[in-house]
Amino acid sequence: MSTSFIVERRADYAGFRTRELAVAGHGPTVLFVHGFGHASECWVQVLEMMHEAGRAAVAVDLPGFGGADPLAPGELLSQLDMFLVEVIRRYGAAEGVVVVGNSLGAALAARAGRHRDLPVTAVMALDIAGITWKKTVSVGLGPLLASSGLLAPIGVSGRLYRACTQHAMSHLLYGRRSAVDPEVVAQLAEVFPDLREAHRLFRLGARFKAELDRTREHGGVRVPLVIVHGARDRLVPISASRTLHAANPGSRLVVLPHSGHCPQLDAATVIAQHARELAGMTNHSREIS
Repeated sequence: MSTSFIVERRADYAGFRTRELAVAGHGPTVLFVHGFGHASECWVQVLEMMHEAGRAAVAVDLPGFGGADPLAPGELLSQLDMFLVEVIRRYGAAEGVVVVGNSLGAALAARAGRHRDLPVTAVMALDIAGITWKKTVSVGLGPLLASSGLLAPIGVSGRLYRACTQHAMSHLLYGRRSAVDPEVVAQLAEVFPDLREAHRLFRLGARFKAELDRTREHGGVRVPLVIVHGARDRLVPISASRTLHAANPGSRLVVLPHSGHCPQLDAATVIAQHARELAGMTNHSREIS
């Protein structure tokens, strides 16, 4: 990574060795949490903007992804909860932490925002996973698992596989073609280097989905909450964010008409602006104007 002001370093949280990207600055640290199959690089554009604003920020690789240790056997969400608790306590000891998450990361951020003993000062949830899904996920995941399992032992041409993976990433994560950054897409596609690894990740994704689907409590976030949803999200419907908004009186819902499932990729300026505003808020009121 060539951006010199972003510091890449190793860290340990809850027994997991991981990697994080950080920028120095003032105010409460803004913690960025990626979604399934991603890593901290998906926040680089936003980190650059936080640096320009002089705001402290850090993006971490969740266990099981990026440069982090693999997840242990057993329940998955509880492991990520414990991991995030330690990250929040480490960075929030002085001024608290604003937690910004996308997809799976948004679900984790909302869960952290319900804990009264954590120094979370605000939460921003982008295209939250787990409340409801579009048919791409609810119907499509099963056949995807089956087909990748059948094809993995046979293999597919490397060039063809990479082209298909990058096309899928562009289509599923961005809201409009003009916003697609080929370099970022190629980097994200590295998470699925071949069909065997893709099949393993699809199986892991099915386990995460099953655990998230069992979640029935969507309210109770005790801190200021901004909910963002890309209107062109092809994985999670806007009704998921509306449900979260309705369950948390005083929260704010922002719909981005041209964004997809990952607004940090195609609306980084907007996400950075909201993150800066939350970091600059006092936590005297639950209401967001």
